[in-house]
Amino acid sequence: MKSIRALERGLEVLRLLEQHEGRALQDLHLRTTLPKPTLLRILHTLEAAGLAWRAIGDGRWRRSVSLHIGSRPAERNLRFAELAAPHLAALQRKALWPSDLLIYDNFQMELAESSRRLSGLAMNPRYQIGFRVDLILSAPGRAWLAFCPDAEREAALAHYAEHPPANPLSARVLKAGLDALLTETRQQGYAVRDPGFGGAEEDISVFDDGFDAIAVPILTPTGVPGCINLVWPRRYKLRSKVVEAHLEDLQGTARAIAEGLGEGRGGGGA
Repeated sequence: MKSIRALERGLEVLRLLEQHEGRALQDLHLRTTLPKPTLLRILHTLEAAGLAWRAIGDGRWRRSVSLHIGSRPAERNLRFAELAAPHLAALQRKALWPSDLLIYDNFQMELAESSRRLSGLAMNPRYQIGFRVDLILSAPGRAWLAFCPDAEREAALAHYAEHPPANPLSARVLKAGLDALLTETRQQGYAVRDPGFGGAEEDISVFDDGFDAIAVPILTPTGVPGCINLVWPRRYKLRSKVVEAHLEDLQGTARAIAEGLGEGRGGGGA
């Protein structure tokens, strides 16, 4: 019996999307030899059927992952990013400044999705999907520490007591002032980036991405699986204006993502 060529092509593309890192359109073109317009029709058909999705942060196509109890952490994170992506895009359209989704993983926050490409802000080459962010100094890290379950916070802080952070500023904040900082974060309902944080493990004098940020947790009955932020160039000194204009939008986005996960609430009370 003769096979259906269009279906064969779709299945071939779907198999190529199996890897978690995703594939760019050019990569799919080289591997399948299909014309790019044909590939785009296939990809959009798969997307409409809920079988594929395109990340905002890196523009790569990935196979959709079912979110279910017992799924592997990498698959859960991909599904989390897939659910969050349209909410981050909607927030960027409203606030103009972009947002990131960061997921707590092994004592750091890991970038899972970002709307920075939509905003026109220059992306630092380091800041790609999978980039790991300081827990003590970053706004998402502080949001996670402030709102996560006590046992998880204690485990993270015990880890850093035994393995001091590479950034000297992180180590100093950890030893003095962190408790008061987290209390303030809970009271105001959002976290802020440390003014001495340059966005990486190095001291700000060595590496500085030039951004400022606020962040809120994605709250679920089982904990804080991740956080979202709003970022803007620090030189504009806009923190108070961003909080006034867009904190509620940011918190509402966190709640919407939490609801998409099927686990309830999110965003931290202001």
